[in-house]
Amino acid sequence: MTPKDRFLIALNGGTPDRVPIAEHLFSLKLQKEVLGYTTILYDGTAQAELAAKLGIDMVWVPVNGFCGIEETPHLENEVYQDEWGVTYKKNGWPIIAQIACPIKDREDWIKYKLPEVNTPYRTKIITDAIKENDGNLAIVVGILGPFTMASWYFSDFENFSFNLFMDPDLIHEMNEAYVSWAIEAAKLAYSFGGIDAFQISDDWGGSDSLLISPGQFREFFIAPFKRLVKGLSDLGVPVIMHNDGNIWDVLEDLVDTGIKGYHPVEKSAGMDLQLVKTKFKGKLCPIGNVNNKTTMVTGTPEMIRAEVKECMSIGASGGGYIIATDHSIHDDISVDNVFAFINAVKEYGNYPILH
Repeated sequence: MTPKDRFLIALNGGTPDRVPIAEHLFSLKLQKEVLGYTTILYDGTAQAELAAKLGIDMVWVPVNGFCGIEETPHLENEVYQDEWGVTYKKNGWPIIAQIACPIKDREDWIKYKLPEVNTPYRTKIITDAIKENDGNLAIVVGILGPFTMASWYFSDFENFSFNLFMDPDLIHEMNEAYVSWAIEAAKLAYSFGGIDAFQISDDWGGSDSLLISPGQFREFFIAPFKRLVKGLSDLGVPVIMHNDGNIWDVLEDLVDTGIKGYHPVEKSAGMDLQLVKTKFKGKLCPIGNVNNKTTMVTGTPEMIRAEVKECMSIGASGGGYIIATDHSIHDDISVDNVFAFINAVKEYGNYPILH
């Protein structure tokens, strides 16, 4: 069975030959160790090569214009602005935190123009990965969701929160405009062929609770999120949601939008894999749940092996589970621990799961 088939069978609720591995490879240290080189930018060719050499079943590649990921190189601590008008200070890889946002109020919104969708660079990371991929890996294309854009990139959280109460129509208008943009960008990417799934990254939760109330999410964000899911699903591929934090209060609403997968089932935020699996069996494929803040960082290979076995014994029963860390592989995780994780899945993850 090819990695792509394994991944897609599980994502659609089936039982492949073994539990698939998904991962966001956000570690230059790992890239250097495995490939012998690093890339200045997040690079589709390198990511596909790295995933294949590690034995991961998919590769995550964003649409160019995914806020926080550089389009051109910058020096450390250099201040720059992206095509969305978001300002950053270079301080990391591959996701860089913003320091200023373009929209404070309606006056800013009236003057604001979204980037052009159809540009020569919009799909560069994606098409580079597709060219490098021999057809075996599942190509998962990343795109940001409406809440993250409204509260993190169009506006900072303070101005977003103010407008939520003082100018709620502004939030609706930004959502409508962004979702239209995102669907057109997805159609452009899909037109090149080779895409197997979309992943909407839209973080709604903190470590203990949602970032705004469940009622506010239902009033402002469920409908545009559902519209985005439908727009992507209508292309004929499944949709995954990446949503950090504790999102119990709206998870059922999100499942009803039509997503097929939910990543990363963040263990440290109280997202219980057993409960997700039981409550949404046959409706949702959980992806993740191996702790990347403690176990993967400070754990021994034996501890990692034990957690991998525990996650698979819970999640893999009856198929419909993809194992991953509960966010990404980052530079604080040793290369040895990355291989301990992957090797444990390959050793213990073959169906039928016996442990």
